[in-house]
Amino acid sequence: SGSSTEDIQRAIGYGVIKMNIDTDTQWSYWEGIKDFENKYHDYLQGQIGNPEGPEKPNKKYYDPRECMRAAEVNTVKRLEAAFADLKCQNILGLGQVEEAQNVLGPRRGGLPV
Repeated sequence: SGSSTEDIQRAIGYGVIKMNIDTDTQWSYWEGIKDFENKYHDYLQGQIGNPEGPEKPNKKYYDPRECMRAAEVNTVKRLEAAFADLKCQNILGLGQVEEAQNVLGPRRGGLPV
């Protein structure tokens, strides 16, 4: 955190083999929750009643799994950026990174993406 992409890549060129990204991943997780709250603020003020109508339920917005999923998706994006900055993508022959998916499915406790 705080280093430019150019500085990071220069350090890698000099032989640096370890770089901490914990602060960045913590922030990205929080930012996902913060952005979710900003986007759905009016839906998170009560169990019932939102901009769509006074009797409309808000359960799908205040379900904690929803904002946690937003945090996870945001963290995946930040990790992909870190992997690109650190030049550690596509070096194991596994192919391109795919969009994050819910592999559990809705019947086993996962949420639809």
